[in-house]
Amino acid sequence: MSVRALFCFFRCKFMNLRRTAFYAALLGAPLAFLGLFFYYPLLSVLREGLPLVPDALARPYVRRVLLFTVEQALWSTLASVALGFPLAYLLTRYEFPGKRWVKSLVMVPFVLPAITVALGFILLWGRNGYVNQMLMALLGLEEPPIKLLYSLGAIVLAHAFYNAPLIARVVNAAWEGLDPQYEESARALGAPPSRVFWTVTLPQLLPSLMSAMTLVFIFTFLSFPIVLTLGGARFSTLEVEIYTQAKALFNRPQAAALALVGLGFSLLFVYAYLKLGGVFARELTLQRRARTRPLFPSGREALRPHRLMIWAFLVVSALLLAGPLLAVLVDSFLVSTPEGKRLGLEGYRFLLRRQYEPRIGDPPLQAVLNSLRFGLGAVAIALPVGLAVAFGVTRLRVPGRRLLDALLMAPIATSSVILGLALLQAYRQPPLALSGTAWAVIVAHAVIVYPFVVRAVAPLLLRLDRSLVEAARSLGASRLRAFWDVERPWLVPGLVVGALFAFALSLGETSATLMLARPGLKTMPVAVYELLSGRRGLEAASALSVGMIAISALAFLALERLGERGLRGR
Repeated sequence: MSVRALFCFFRCKFMNLRRTAFYAALLGAPLAFLGLFFYYPLLSVLREGLPLVPDALARPYVRRVLLFTVEQALWSTLASVALGFPLAYLLTRYEFPGKRWVKSLVMVPFVLPAITVALGFILLWGRNGYVNQMLMALLGLEEPPIKLLYSLGAIVLAHAFYNAPLIARVVNAAWEGLDPQYEESARALGAPPSRVFWTVTLPQLLPSLMSAMTLVFIFTFLSFPIVLTLGGARFSTLEVEIYTQAKALFNRPQAAALALVGLGFSLLFVYAYLKLGGVFARELTLQRRARTRPLFPSGREALRPHRLMIWAFLVVSALLLAGPLLAVLVDSFLVSTPEGKRLGLEGYRFLLRRQYEPRIGDPPLQAVLNSLRFGLGAVAIALPVGLAVAFGVTRLRVPGRRLLDALLMAPIATSSVILGLALLQAYRQPPLALSGTAWAVIVAHAVIVYPFVVRAVAPLLLRLDRSLVEAARSLGASRLRAFWDVERPWLVPGLVVGALFAFALSLGETSATLMLARPGLKTMPVAVYELLSGRRGLEAASALSVGMIAISALAFLALERLGERGLRGR
């Protein structure tokens, strides 16, 4: 080997070591942040709750709660698939006016505060809800015919409303990526449409469907506000029991033990999700897209049996998906009086009150401002942390990188109730007495939302041609200058998408906030929960919810547009 070749070899080795050291140092700040506000608090829960775990699991009541938690998660997952899969089919195979807007807005329920979903179901399906009122008027009944609330059915339907959009979008994305030549070949060989679906289409969709189903199961297993509000006293899940032990009974050691049980199960499910992703993973090359048909044809085509089934599904899905949101919107413009309900803006005037409101324990305007400042504070922390993690996980090539990825993304698999309890336990005393302060809520929100920033930025980094950065460096640009001039413009769409997603999720976060918020720190979702708990002032709760729905919808519309720009590589 010549001296020049030897010099080039050692120079490349040195540059690789220097690059590895840079990205390792870049991950130092996120790891310190997670260590301080995620792993250390969980360690305090582990220390306090671990000795009590065997006793907790030996109690028949805890075992019943755990079994019910799994049962409702299974039924909720199946209901989400039953609603989301046909919706994915319609989005993939049919064209209709406003399809682009529908695809943008279909994910809005997924980021809505769960307490808003619960409010919508109470207004639509409650004993005095719009559906029961309509049926009583039409059929001349004296008693409400539908008694859905405070039952397993209410929990399952609310979870389906919440998670069916996730099934629809994930399966729709996979379905649009399938090459139609496989289906066309099967039809050319004489296979009927049903057999083509079961033997050709569904096996190709199975990886995405299983992935989405596992995620939905995890989300519904960890569900808290929906079960707390719609389940009633008879139905309690592990998350509700943790909250009850910590906040109602002040039995924090028992809450810590239950939190460890829940954390163990959630990590087990996440491991299964990752393993399923590896088992079902396959690579398909898209040659061309399948042709789509009009959803609303004219003439005799509109009366064919499969078209009638589509119309029936559209009516049912509109009632289940759009109905609760419309019920909240309508109720926000109504005012309850002794004579009945009348039109009015009292709910929206309620939001602007600066006076103390005993029903929520805070001035209403303070709750609105708290939500906004907590959301902006969470975004301000989540963006730099998420950006550093995205660079680290996409650029660092070291042994044990998968373990590092799992450690960095662990918050996405951790219950918000458990995180709230952990922060409450860990930082009660100086030198870092965060409990009961605004910083505790902001930090909790940042830990919860920063993985979504990583998911928005990392794919763009993987698609960026790294030779452009190396060319800038070879021309004398510093690493910071190369980032600012080359990488930053490419990453702007992902950063904006991540910021919007993080803000919308922070705005609707309920579980950790309920654990951490003291008077003066209530947020809009917590205020809605307080109003629902008193079963009064539903128009005020509806007005608060309309504000959160509007912000979530606007965020997702912007997210969809900017996401498309990012995917096109600008």
